[in-house]
Amino acid sequence: MDIIKKYVDSFNADDEQIYANLVDNEHAYEWMKEEIPVFECPDKDIERAYYFRWWTFRKHLKLTEDGYVFTEFLPKVGWSGKHNTINAAVGHHIYEGRWLKNSGKYLGDYIRFFLSEKEQSHKYSAWMIYAALQMCKITGNYDLGDDFLSKICEYYDYWEETHGADRDKFWSYDGRDAMEFSISGTLPNKVSRKGIRPTLNSYMCADAYAIAEFARMAGKNDIAQKYTEKYEALKSMINSKLWENGFYRAFHYFDGEDIGKLFEAHKNESPRELIGYIPWMFSIPPVGRESVFDLLIDENSFHSKYGLMSAERSHERFLYEVNHECLWNGYVWPYATSQTLTAMYNMIREYPDTEKYKDMYCRLLRQYACSHTLTKEDGRVVSWIDEVRHPLRDEWSSRSILRDDGWKPGRGGYERGKDYNHSTFCDLVISGIVGVHGDNELKLSPNIPSDWEWFKLSNLHFNGGVYTIEYNKANGITVNA
Repeated sequence: MDIIKKYVDSFNADDEQIYANLVDNEHAYEWMKEEIPVFECPDKDIERAYYFRWWTFRKHLKLTEDGYVFTEFLPKVGWSGKHNTINAAVGHHIYEGRWLKNSGKYLGDYIRFFLSEKEQSHKYSAWMIYAALQMCKITGNYDLGDDFLSKICEYYDYWEETHGADRDKFWSYDGRDAMEFSISGTLPNKVSRKGIRPTLNSYMCADAYAIAEFARMAGKNDIAQKYTEKYEALKSMINSKLWENGFYRAFHYFDGEDIGKLFEAHKNESPRELIGYIPWMFSIPPVGRESVFDLLIDENSFHSKYGLMSAERSHERFLYEVNHECLWNGYVWPYATSQTLTAMYNMIREYPDTEKYKDMYCRLLRQYACSHTLTKEDGRVVSWIDEVRHPLRDEWSSRSILRDDGWKPGRGGYERGKDYNHSTFCDLVISGIVGVHGDNELKLSPNIPSDWEWFKLSNLHFNGGVYTIEYNKANGITVNA
């Protein structure tokens, strides 16, 4: 029995298939065998989570009259748009899906869909254009349509029209960052404030960089220069204004406040939150600030037994009480965990003298892999991914809340968060552990756990070729086409 079938049979046996889209459980093996890179390693927790996340990812693939799209929730939820899509995790979907054999087909449609749905594509903050560029580097195909460049410029400009605080700043609410009830963004009386946050500002900085790259490839140097200037201005603002007291922070305000005086007025009230690592996803910070990653293994800061907490444990409002199932005041979110680990592998790859963080990356990825479980009422432990984990006990918190409330239709219905598609994992293995990257040429910057003697990644589709990458501790890495 091949390794994919072994895991698929196990997952299918444990699954209650409630909702099926293009590829149901019966056809999961055939689809995965055709599409995914095959990964084998000595750590069976990481290996199992890797196949489980591909198994859940294909559940969200839909073929519609608008082409292929990916969903976030399997049941229809009231806050989704056409085809049950939500743009909040589109960057994660593209990063994960770019490793599929037919990623250009699936994700090309998906990107074009959101570019044609202006309101829906701006409902939540996202790094869609930068993610599209990273996908193109893997597929080798940068042609996403004759009007692609004009559409991504329109997409960016609409963000400026609706969320531009001034020339070089963007505002967002924590809830529109898909990060409801944060410590920084929501006051004790549950009032949300606008914020100049590391989220949307980093995403727009990255998207401006990507638009400039697409424009250069199209020979549109005037457009490239325009968006390069936007990129540089945002990068400067993030590094000078949002970096306060040794961390990237969110600064919030009410309408009518003087934004020019915002950072000085509120510099002592903004907590350290996991969103402070987002700038490293896009290589925005200057060299020399990398020591903040040490906080990820500090139990007084972001580290807990059950994962990386979205806000520091030491803050006085950590886990403040609020009647809601989606809380970003210290709870553990796979969305944020995968953002932070993406930032970390990018930091290790792009910044000098960061070798010491390789082992930390592997440890945190293993912890993340081990979090992909649920203990059933009969005591069986099954593979699981859901919305949010409690940082102090082994519980998928939103699941407990929604179940105890009777799985109400208005909150998403039965098993709303089951197989939730709101984060990455497979990319963290392929890009992070194996270290695959490149532009026209396959490159490797691996972060291999020190206790691994071997690994193997095969059926890797990159720039028109199919590769097998093998590691043996005695002989190092070999790449075969």
